[in-house]
Amino acid sequence: MYKVPGAGVGVAGGGVGALAATGADVGWWLAVGVILLVLGTIAVIAGYRRTKRLGKAGS
Repeated sequence: MYKVPGAGVGVAGGGVGALAATGADVGWWLAVGVILLVLGTIAVIAGYRRTKRLGKAGS
């Protein structure tokens, strides 16, 4: 009988545990983490600049 990879290793909690339990490459997870950090930083900076610009225009 076929057993789903990662079954019984805390998969009920969510997808990340299931993907990690299948033996996904750690380098891939690190790359995704770095990309998310960079995108988050860009979003925060863009939001700050937009707020600053709108504040100047209103006064």
